[in-house]
Amino acid sequence: RTLDSMPHDKCERIARETMEIYAPIANRLGLNDIYRELQDLSFKYLHPNRYAVLSKALKVARGNRREVVSKILDAIRQRLAEFNIQADVTGREKNIYSIYKKMQSKSLAFAEVLDIYGFRVLVNDFASCYAALGVLHGLYKPIPGKFKDYIAISKVNGYQSLHTTLFGPFGTPIEIQIRTHEMHKIADAGVASHWLYKSGHVSI
Repeated sequence: RTLDSMPHDKCERIARETMEIYAPIANRLGLNDIYRELQDLSFKYLHPNRYAVLSKALKVARGNRREVVSKILDAIRQRLAEFNIQADVTGREKNIYSIYKKMQSKSLAFAEVLDIYGFRVLVNDFASCYAALGVLHGLYKPIPGKFKDYIAISKVNGYQSLHTTLFGPFGTPIEIQIRTHEMHKIADAGVASHWLYKSGHVSI
């Protein structure tokens, strides 16, 4: 966060070290918020021009996407409510480095990556995760081969969530993550925060 005041060569060295060592450690510990921030900050100093172009394009694209995101959010919330599933539903923004990485690995244009809409559904308990999944698969058709159950088989860093990709309005791909509020705390702040939360030493 304070690299702006340092010489260019030192900035690049610290950014590379962060990208190669500290970001992966944060990911391994399940510190997803820190992991994404470290990636974006490192990318900013390793590839300043690419970062600037993507950052500017992302601000414009998010403004243009608001109406579509709002319609999908309303449809998801309404369908879950019809089945008496209490849920907090939000749009899920991709960080700049994850967009860049997907463009590189899959040879996609910026517009193609942004054409995938992401949403997060937080429910109260384990059973509601699978109930919500069934309801949403009834709302929009699932894309074959795009479902992952990280609740039954969690990631090594303790991350748990259901991931599914659906054909949304006009065939737009919609990526949805479904998990409980407790799973979300672990996903955002790491499994250690869950232990502290349970022991009463910290509030999240």
